[in-house]
Amino acid sequence: MAHLLDLPEDLVILILQYLQQREPEDLGYRPVLTNLVRFCLVSKSFVPATRRALYASFWSDELRGTWRIRAFLCTVIANPLLASYVLGIELIAWRAWDGDSDEWDSGYPDYRRYSPGRNRNDRKLFQKAIHQLALSDTAFWRSAVRKDVDEVYVALLLLSLPNLRKLWLGLPLRFEVLEKALHHATFLRPLHAPLASLQKLEEFSCWFRGNVARGNINELAPFFRLPCVRKIHAGAHLVSSGPWPQLPPNTTLEYLELDYHDIQAETLGGVLHGLKSLKGFAFEPFTFFERVAFHPQRFGSALMNAAASLRDICIAGEELYFGDGTLLGSFRSFTQLKCLKTEFRWLLGDARSVRLVNILPPSLEKLALTGYGYDTISDRHIVSQFKELVDAKPSIMPNLRSIGDRISRWMSRTPGFDELLDACRRNDVQLE
Repeated sequence: MAHLLDLPEDLVILILQYLQQREPEDLGYRPVLTNLVRFCLVSKSFVPATRRALYASFWSDELRGTWRIRAFLCTVIANPLLASYVLGIELIAWRAWDGDSDEWDSGYPDYRRYSPGRNRNDRKLFQKAIHQLALSDTAFWRSAVRKDVDEVYVALLLLSLPNLRKLWLGLPLRFEVLEKALHHATFLRPLHAPLASLQKLEEFSCWFRGNVARGNINELAPFFRLPCVRKIHAGAHLVSSGPWPQLPPNTTLEYLELDYHDIQAETLGGVLHGLKSLKGFAFEPFTFFERVAFHPQRFGSALMNAAASLRDICIAGEELYFGDGTLLGSFRSFTQLKCLKTEFRWLLGDARSVRLVNILPPSLEKLALTGYGYDTISDRHIVSQFKELVDAKPSIMPNLRSIGDRISRWMSRTPGFDELLDACRRNDVQLE
């Protein structure tokens, strides 16, 4: 029988993957990598193979404070090989321990907090990173290190990871520092720079807390310039002020999700205009002031900027009550559209002259309409619209496979519902 130390590296990697799947959860949502650490303790021979898995991702939350970010930054600066292993970064509330942020302080004292001013070795490492990255405006970066600005360490960390694929930022506050870093990575990075900063980033996610800070969608514009970005997700409390900046066409971004935001339709149109390969778009509107209403017609016009490539569209907000009474309009020009999810009142409302068969493209496979049970929408009207759409599958909607969204819960006793079920069975359409 072969000993564990005699196994080839490929089998050791499979064992590591299994151990990662069996990791316990810390605080219910983050793996603690206990199994991998124990595997390293079995023998030093396993350390090289395990190190790549241990450093594949890094995360810091408000329970641990900003010291983790600075300590990890020191590690990747001093060990470029370890920096190349990092594929994912997740940073949450990195200013949670500042004296001016008591509102979001978790209540745990941070006894391990320090600043570069108290540790000359760390300061030398940070200055080394500024030199290696060939950052312009070195006076700004060096001054920020002396002043112990948290966002500067985040920016240096992101720029020091050449193979970073996924980035998740929770509660970013001062985007001007990150924007300066992104501007360097996109435009100012000299040819002789040793690191390809953020050039391989594929997924970016951020989350804003509205009771503390609201973000501006224009602050995310630098991420749209990155050459390999495929997915951008911004969650909670984004607003728009001013026009979207002029950006070169983006041919890599495929998925854009904007949840719980108050963004003007004109700004959204500018965002979508340059996304030539966008396949999926999700948007959940939210207004911070009751006097501002969601305008479906304007958003429908904005979506036309990506009509040639979109395959999956979700514009929904089941708990919202506002709207100006207009409709999203026709989706017939969305020739690649496979899945559409939106509110019934925003797609059809109670207008009898608008029919689903006339505004949906033949390529559609799944239609999910939410917002049943409103007094302004007749259940019988919804059932008749769905039945007409299902009956049109042989001739007009050949790809239709699924309709509804918990419709049976609301309308099982509505006149015509049994006929709709029969039509779904005849045409092989699933009623959800």
